[in-house]
Amino acid sequence: MDKEKSAFKQDREKYYRIKFGTTTPRFSQKLALWITSFGFHVVMVYRFVKYCKRFHSRHKILGFIPLIICKIANYLTRLIHHVDITDASISPGLHISHASTIYIGAVKIGRNFSLGHNVTIGIGHQSGKIGSPKSIGDNVWVGTGSVIAGAITIGNKVTIASGSMLSKDVPDNALVMGNPARVVDPNYDNSHLL
Repeated sequence: MDKEKSAFKQDREKYYRIKFGTTTPRFSQKLALWITSFGFHVVMVYRFVKYCKRFHSRHKILGFIPLIICKIANYLTRLIHHVDITDASISPGLHISHASTIYIGAVKIGRNFSLGHNVTIGIGHQSGKIGSPKSIGDNVWVGTGSVIAGAITIGNKVTIASGSMLSKDVPDNALVMGNPARVVDPNYDNSHLL
């Protein structure tokens, strides 16, 4: 529980910082975010599902009921928001700006990851020909409408512009854009986006 609790705390603080400019907003601000932010709802469900799976792996009988609740919550997330990120391993600091039509396959993603809506990361489950990226580094921002496919590696502090189709490795600090995506700035500072 501590791992997921710590990860969720960092996710939550990132939402507060982006939305309110502080990690300690007023109660009314917190409540409004918790009720109205669909991206935040998806992140909560993602962390809860990870916790339930870990709990169930340690306590088969006691973990059965939480696992069922998680499966229902995850199903509703897919049904309502059209978001499926449960196969991914995402480090703390996850931020989804708009939760709609997002698919992230089985990929390891680093800390402080942000993305917009209508994003696909990893495709081709069965064939293995296209597949998911090997890894995505820390402090990565993915713009709306982007597709990331193939067994590629994305470095740290990378920015993927909206509408990009990425299928090649990306070095650290790069800004990539286009279809096919290519590096347009090899030393881009994306700290203002995160």
